[in-house]
Amino acid sequence: MNSETTLVASPTTVAAPLASPMPTAVAPMTSSRAIMLRRLELKYVVDRTTRTALARDLAALMCPDTHAGSDGVYLVRSLYFDTPDYMAYQEKLSGAAIRHKLRVRVYGQDLSQIPLIRLEVKSRYLNFVHKITADVPREDYREIECAFKQRTLPPARLLDNDGLKEFFRLQRLYNMEPKIIVQYRRQAFERKEASRVRVSLDDELLATRHLDLFGPLCGARCLLQPGHAVFEIKVDGTLPYWLHLLISKYNLQNEAVSKYCYAVRGEGRFSATGREEEYFLRDSS
Repeated sequence: MNSETTLVASPTTVAAPLASPMPTAVAPMTSSRAIMLRRLELKYVVDRTTRTALARDLAALMCPDTHAGSDGVYLVRSLYFDTPDYMAYQEKLSGAAIRHKLRVRVYGQDLSQIPLIRLEVKSRYLNFVHKITADVPREDYREIECAFKQRTLPPARLLDNDGLKEFFRLQRLYNMEPKIIVQYRRQAFERKEASRVRVSLDDELLATRHLDLFGPLCGARCLLQPGHAVFEIKVDGTLPYWLHLLISKYNLQNEAVSKYCYAVRGEGRFSATGREEEYFLRDSS
C-alpha cells in the first residue's frame, strides 16, 4: 500500500510537483510523504462547440496524459462520504473555513481490471488544504468495504497505513457513510515549464445512489446538460500567460463547480421549489 500526504498552502509557499492522478504501483511497505505547494485551481462548464475547440488547442499546446487509453480518455469513478444529515455538503455550500471531504476513487478503462483503489481525505483549514491519499490493493479493499458496511474498523494490519488511519479516524469521528457515486470520462493534458500545468475535460458526468464501486451505475442521473463538459485547470504556482490567452479566447468565466454538491442536489432534490435546470452544471463559456 502507498500512502501520500499533500499540503496545499498559501501563495507564499514554494511550489512543488503535482502528484500523479493515478495509482501506478504497490509498494511492499507503507510509505508517506508531505508536499507543500501553492496550487491554483480553476473550473469552467463549457458547451460542445467550446469543448471541441478547446481540446484541439490543448492538444497543440500540451502533451496527453500518459495514463489515458489509446483514445486519450480514461474513466474516473468516485464514492463520496458524508454524515447522515449531509454536513460536508452543507459546509461546502456555505464555504466553511474548516471542512473535510472523504472519497474513494478508481481510475481506468476497465473497472474489473483496476489493481489499486485510492482513498482520499481532503481537509480545508482556513487558507490551507491538506490532502492525504492511500492506494490500496483491490484484495485489501474488500475488507475495507466490509468495514464501511458494518460501521467497524478494517483489520489492524491495514491501519498501519497512515492514510487509511486518518481516513477512518475522520469517518468515525463525524459518523460519515458512503452517500453517492459520481463517474465521468476524462481527457487530460500536461505541460511542464516553470511550474507544472495540468488540465482536463470531464464529460458524461453521472451520479447514482447505487453504491457498488465496481458495478453498473443503476439509476444514474446526468449532471451535465447534453454536450457539455467541465474544463478544469490545476497549476503549481501562477497561471501561464498562454493559458490566460486561452481563457480569454473562449471568454470563460471561473465558477465554483462541485461535482459532489451537484450530485447530491440532483439525486436528493434538496430544494423543494428548485427548477429542473438547477440540477445541471451551468455553462460558463
